[in-house]
Amino acid sequence: MPPLTDSTTLQDSLPHLAASTDLASLPAGRKIGFVHLGCAKNLVDTETMLGLLAKDGHTLVQDETEADVVLVNTCAFIEKAQEESVEALATLAEQGKKLLITGCLAQKFQGELLDLFPEAEAVVGIDQVPDIASIVRQTSQGERVLAVQQDPTFLLEEDHVRQHVTLGPWVYLKIAEGCDYRCTFCIIPSMRGDFRSRPIANVVENARQLVASGARELILVGQDTTSYGKDHGETLAQLLYALNEIKDLQWIRILYAYPTNVTDDLLKAFAECEKVVKILDCPLQHSHPEMLKRMGRPINDLADFAQRVRGAVPGIRLRSTFIVGFPGETEAHVQHLIETLQSVKFDRVGVFEYSDVDTAASQHLDGKVAKREIKQRRSRVMAAQQTVSYELHQALVGQILPVMIDLVRENGLLQGRTQWDAPEVDPVVTVKVPKTHMSGELMPGQIAQVSISGATPYDLRGVLETPPS
Repeated sequence: MPPLTDSTTLQDSLPHLAASTDLASLPAGRKIGFVHLGCAKNLVDTETMLGLLAKDGHTLVQDETEADVVLVNTCAFIEKAQEESVEALATLAEQGKKLLITGCLAQKFQGELLDLFPEAEAVVGIDQVPDIASIVRQTSQGERVLAVQQDPTFLLEEDHVRQHVTLGPWVYLKIAEGCDYRCTFCIIPSMRGDFRSRPIANVVENARQLVASGARELILVGQDTTSYGKDHGETLAQLLYALNEIKDLQWIRILYAYPTNVTDDLLKAFAECEKVVKILDCPLQHSHPEMLKRMGRPINDLADFAQRVRGAVPGIRLRSTFIVGFPGETEAHVQHLIETLQSVKFDRVGVFEYSDVDTAASQHLDGKVAKREIKQRRSRVMAAQQTVSYELHQALVGQILPVMIDLVRENGLLQGRTQWDAPEVDPVVTVKVPKTHMSGELMPGQIAQVSISGATPYDLRGVLETPPS
């Protein structure tokens, strides 16, 4: 895999980040641009559709101004995400672009989007991801297509056609779809359907293909990864042991764990599988039992949870997300969350502002908190966490840590991550390369030993100790 630099383009990356189709050998089709919105799970759908369109003879263009039509894979998880999706569609429409509207917004609003955007050639739901090429053929004949099925059942099982758009040595691997939980703030089950997951054999075969194509880190995603296999008698722990045997794979990362599904067997797999990075990403949403009950979440003592996880897996770090401003939240609840973060010391924390979403049960709850107050609460919680993060980062100064190289900068610096950091959302390590090491070729996906020389609450600096392995 050639080095990625600051000037690497999408077109440069496509041939080596996927088992990709030879676009030059295909008949001329439409020029298709794309805009991806939302989570990593949604990104897998974007990449799948792009691959299917490329296979069908269309040309993918990075510059939307060159596109005949733009595929916009939307998000509708929260109000802000819906607004962002509509704004992106409106901007493209004002530019005179034809649109293919896909993703959660399409699943939720369906035909309304055809009425709202005359520029929309098609509105494509979750179950119709595999049909995107045939849908575009229909639109090429002048037909406006509404292709949305209620109660989605689609589960990605063959993704060798994916065109990967991430510029790095990692690849997202979707292992499950949908969710059986009914958190009061969440509308994902109504858009994505009930939980279903892929068999281990299917996931492992897919993983081998991705590693053979150049991936060095696999990031397992699903709305609830820790429910993996419950629909066919397998477990996430079993999957991790199987993936751990893949040659040339460096790291396995799991996102979106559900707290009550973090079993002893799963923690044992974390401890025993050397390729599984030692960080547990578990969105906990709040610390106070009253808030968790109103959210429809399991009542968890965060201190007990953290002690159990840390006791089972030496050196493991904890990553979580929390919501402030949920209906009924009081000053006492906010203070409880702040004090919990200060005592438990989560290594990575994200804090989201609550907002009502139509069709979510929480919109009907009493005790609404003013938006201005919600913003202030988030600032206070993040300030408390910033102090914790700085303290934890300062403790790393002077240590030598393995760092995966993601980017070779044009100024000679490297950009990478520790095993505790997910790409695109977590801290990075900026690595200075001594002149004595410049003779070796530095490649994304390699793991280097880096001496940490400085830290902020968000990022680290270091010096290359030994060339990457």
